[in-house]
Amino acid sequence: MFSTTIIATAYVGTFKIFGYIAMGLGWIMNLLYEGLCAIGINNIGITIVILTILIYTAMLPLTYKQQKFSRLSRKMSPELKALQEKYKGKRDQASQQAMMEEQREIYDKYGISPTGSCLQSFISILVLFPLYRVISNVPAYVTRVKETLMPAVDGIMSTDDYQSVFDSVVSEFGISLSNIGVKTTEISSLTETTDIQNRIVDILYKCSPANWDTLIATFPSVDLTSVEEAFSNINTFLMINVTYSPQYSFMNGIKTGDVVLIIFGLLIPILAALSQLINLKLMPQVGNGDDAMERQMKMMNYMMPLMSLFFCFTLPFGLGIYWIVGALIRSVYQFFLNKHFDKIDLNDIIEANREKAAKKKEKRGINIEKMQQAARLNTKTLKSSSMTEEEREELLAKADEIKKNAQPGSLAARANIVREFNEGIKK
Repeated sequence: MFSTTIIATAYVGTFKIFGYIAMGLGWIMNLLYEGLCAIGINNIGITIVILTILIYTAMLPLTYKQQKFSRLSRKMSPELKALQEKYKGKRDQASQQAMMEEQREIYDKYGISPTGSCLQSFISILVLFPLYRVISNVPAYVTRVKETLMPAVDGIMSTDDYQSVFDSVVSEFGISLSNIGVKTTEISSLTETTDIQNRIVDILYKCSPANWDTLIATFPSVDLTSVEEAFSNINTFLMINVTYSPQYSFMNGIKTGDVVLIIFGLLIPILAALSQLINLKLMPQVGNGDDAMERQMKMMNYMMPLMSLFFCFTLPFGLGIYWIVGALIRSVYQFFLNKHFDKIDLNDIIEANREKAAKKKEKRGINIEKMQQAARLNTKTLKSSSMTEEEREELLAKADEIKKNAQPGSLAARANIVREFNEGIKK
């Protein structure tokens, strides 16, 4: 079970699965942070680095399968293109069935799935969005960070008329809590003490140095200065607060004339784009780039660094750490995977898959030769005036035999169901 001592607002999410994944990632981050604190390292940025390494190490088996898929797909591509050429212009049902079965045989032969390259991308998205929520509101998941802010929360709440005063000050900060499902920063509308504490913690976590200065001046009886210093040490990594975006650092650097903020505000997104580009260069490409789909995939690959540049400039720096470290880790793993696959004879893998494909074919009860024969029975042939009535009846009988012998669950059987349904509508 997850810790129940965390009181700040955790992300629930429109899609519940993102909320659950965020809680899981937050729980792991809390364990990592506790472990680092035990050896005297109280830093969220380092915790994010270690968490990133763990995530991509856990995804290594999927990465291996994806690389295997890419290399086998490159060898398989000429056969698929030859198959498409073979059935080019043939739109009748028998031809389509035959082509689908032959295509399935090719995939079985190489031991890969048409959707084999999608799983890792899907899982990466499932991790990225919840992780953004965790980094955007770390106190909701990492207990010690919340405890660092609690003296400030308790001090503010002990002040007379603190709700109206706090709301009045914070309304000028321009802070948004929408990413954790909270529509307003006001605490005056809350009645439960725990809810008020949660809201103040959420707000303090997003305060800039200028916001802290305003709060210190507004609540002079509360020792907010020491809380800000302790919190800043926890959240600062490479001289930038992980809650701020490089965009904020860059703009703030221009206003204050701080060259360090300007440099890091530009350096982080540039590093994100470069690390992404290096990773893509190391990855094996599917196919040989001859068809439109492969060209489109290559174009998307080169769009990824530009997307990294934009996202890592506008989103919290903590997410940029994940992005950059993740790309570097993938590049290291990719380097060794390339060395590994260079030593493997893919023909041995293909030969082993031939036997499996033969067993699958036998189990499905598919007779490709008969299907190919039926494929030649297209509409144009049936309408040919040169065909005798006996020849036409013979070909139709063969097609009917294939229809009857289609095994349940096979592509041919499913195609028959669709055809019978369409015929029923016409009647």
